[in-house]
Amino acid sequence: MTFIKICVLAVIQGICELLPVSSSAHVVVAEKLMGLDPTQPDMTLLLVMLHTGTMGAVLLYFWPRWKARFSGKLLKELVAATAATGVLGLTLK
Repeated sequence: MTFIKICVLAVIQGICELLPVSSSAHVVVAEKLMGLDPTQPDMTLLLVMLHTGTMGAVLLYFWPRWKARFSGKLLKELVAATAATGVLGLTLK
């Protein structure tokens, strides 16, 4: 797969991620149109990496607002609730 194809898929993922449509489906359709096989393990890894990149970009963009909002007591409560949920999930598993 060429760098250009990866860039095209990344742009499609980035545009569709924040819209109320399935970004994964758009990427899979684009892969098929480019003659790629979305069922291959390397294409699945690419899709996961595209989602991870989008998530990283959103976190980076909103970080100053979230940091201001979730600092202090609320952050400690979120961490405690997440830890409790993780412990409960592992216990039930």
